[in-house]
Amino acid sequence: MPSLYSILSPLLTFLTVVSILSTAGLYVYPLLLNCSYPNPNAPFRLLTLADPQLEGNTAINSARYASSPPWIRSLRRFRKTLDLWGNDFYLAHIYRTLHTTVPALTSLLPFLPQGLPSPTHVTVLGDLIGSQWISNTEFNSRADRFWNTVFPTARRLPPRALTESGRIPRTIYPLIQWPDTLINVVGNHDIGYAGDIRPDLVKRFEETYGPVNYEFTIPFPDVNISKPSADGGMTKNITINPSLRIINLNSLNIDSPARDYDIQMQTYGFMNKIFSEEMNWDGTVGTVLLTHVPLHKPAGVCVDPPMEKYYEPKYGSLLREQNHISKGASDMLLGELFGIRRVGEEKIPDGREMGIILTGHDHEGCDTVHWWGKNSESGENKEEKVWKSAKWGDKSGKVGQGDKWVREVTVRSMMGEFGGNAGLTSAWFDTETMSWRFEYSSCPVGVQHFWWTVHIVDFITMVLAVVVGIMAAFGADGKKVPKVVVTKANGSSKTPKEKKVQ
Repeated sequence: MPSLYSILSPLLTFLTVVSILSTAGLYVYPLLLNCSYPNPNAPFRLLTLADPQLEGNTAINSARYASSPPWIRSLRRFRKTLDLWGNDFYLAHIYRTLHTTVPALTSLLPFLPQGLPSPTHVTVLGDLIGSQWISNTEFNSRADRFWNTVFPTARRLPPRALTESGRIPRTIYPLIQWPDTLINVVGNHDIGYAGDIRPDLVKRFEETYGPVNYEFTIPFPDVNISKPSADGGMTKNITINPSLRIINLNSLNIDSPARDYDIQMQTYGFMNKIFSEEMNWDGTVGTVLLTHVPLHKPAGVCVDPPMEKYYEPKYGSLLREQNHISKGASDMLLGELFGIRRVGEEKIPDGREMGIILTGHDHEGCDTVHWWGKNSESGENKEEKVWKSAKWGDKSGKVGQGDKWVREVTVRSMMGEFGGNAGLTSAWFDTETMSWRFEYSSCPVGVQHFWWTVHIVDFITMVLAVVVGIMAAFGADGKKVPKVVVTKANGSSKTPKEKKVQ
């Protein structure tokens, strides 16, 4: 009959191989999946994360199990506590791998794929926590986990970086360590929808995660190009000053009715300041809009169709929930932020990519194109144009060559059940088209069960290695026990005595 050691020893060998391969794969998964920024050399590379939704005590002590036997409640609380602990480290693994580990590894080993350099900026697109109704104590507990476990090397935006108008001055921008500074977007699970938002909810979010509305402009080196003169004469050198403006917008209280009018007016005041800024619409200024609630699209474009729900009239008929912002608000943002409504279509070159919009909220994710095209339902006025939307994959068949368009990516959630997704966004100025280009790609680690399985196998392997090592030390491997000959001090021989070496 085989000994226990003869069974455990080859099992340890097998588990060691599995453990090494699976752990290495987990910690360099972007390389195995060929994840890459669409343009790794772009001057703007945004690591884009959405909807971590950290849960806490309310999930551990769920009232659904109040009527269960005590031992079942205790077992469930232990399981949920362990699940939340692992979930924090699972989310941290996604951030650390794409932000630090793989970029450092590829910079040291040039033979590896070089598609994942360090990001220049990082954003989390709302729903940082799982509920806006938790107590301040629970809110602070989740905030501590957010900053010290999930994003332990990250920083929040310095509180004095903004002007009163919600703008980061160009003199302050280079002083901020942007690769480590999170651009946190506010979500409905952070402060609620328009019908829920209270001043105290906004205040505690901003004190912990940063302002709900702000913008900044990223300057880039000048570009010198040669351009033929209008009269057909000699070419002339032109200096282009490309820049990229980043807008972090609270879209939760754009629509009405809102619970707090003053807070809603703060958002509208911020938007009006953005809309009134002097802009160069020749393509040298690109726009990146970061917000939580996606823009309006017809049903069938995304998993979530348009939906708005309201509280009962006795509660003021306030806005209770929405999948998208309203059609009117969506058209306003598209028209004002990207120039069509503001300065007129004729002042913007044809066939121009106007910017990119990155949103969260819809956990499944969605990739969309919005374009300024002819309204097929306009009746007699065949030249009337409106904002239209379609799936990104249908762009070539719908968006005309001369149309102006904007891409909107609703980033799939980084939660485990949605595959631990991360978005990789690149933006760069194209001197051939004289405009900004924006591209996006996804990089999912896989469901959380894979992360758990790898680490459980690692733990079992380590325990088994200790057990097998101890068995070998006590002779369970079948090797002969060494003999020790004891002699007198004067050197005379004596009958050898055997004893085990401990």
